[in-house]
Amino acid sequence: MNLANDGAKYGADQYRFARNYDLKRKIIEIKTDSKEYTLSFIGRDMLNFDSDNGVETFDYECLKIEDNTYFVRFGRHIAVIELSQGFATLVLPEGFVFGSIELPGKSVTGKLHSMTDEMIGTAVCWVLGCDKYVNHIYYSADKCRTAWSPDWDRFTDNPAVYVKIKDGIYLVDVTGAIPESAPVTSGSDRMIVLEDYDHMMLVGCIFGKAPPLMISGYGEFPEFDQTLLS
Repeated sequence: MNLANDGAKYGADQYRFARNYDLKRKIIEIKTDSKEYTLSFIGRDMLNFDSDNGVETFDYECLKIEDNTYFVRFGRHIAVIELSQGFATLVLPEGFVFGSIELPGKSVTGKLHSMTDEMIGTAVCWVLGCDKYVNHIYYSADKCRTAWSPDWDRFTDNPAVYVKIKDGIYLVDVTGAIPESAPVTSGSDRMIVLEDYDHMMLVGCIFGKAPPLMISGYGEFPEFDQTLLS
């Protein structure tokens, strides 16, 4: 009898990290030049978000990619919170917001998170489960060449946004229909992930018609056709 587990019953969230609760009961105030946003983590799975639209309550999930760096999905929004330097990025319906965080007894130094082209010319296979992966080729400042398992070589070019969070850590937002054959829920069309290039780890979320799917994974470097990188 073959008792090997090939992961067939799992989706792209098979390797997902355990939820993180470091931010529970904390208040994160994010300031830009013109606006202020507040995330109040009122428990293990709910938060209040205060913006120009007033106070809204959302369910949330938090994954931690390294010390002091958090990926938070609240509703269908994203917050990347980096507490060692005191900066944050919000991904909202109106776009990306880059701000600083007020930390008790600590002054904020350095630059806000910002768009970057540092990843251009790199390519990674992000493994999300057993025989479940997505190939990303970062060939342009606003595009990502993408192929999902099991069709590992069927690449499509999708709009992408790249944000530098800190040295070696990037937020990547790729939009475009994900194939029905991929190990994600039907109707998925957006993947927002936080990538640690130093340790080749990933956390993030896949959005679409179904409820958001939180994911984690690790990176590999297969021999891609070099013509795909340009």
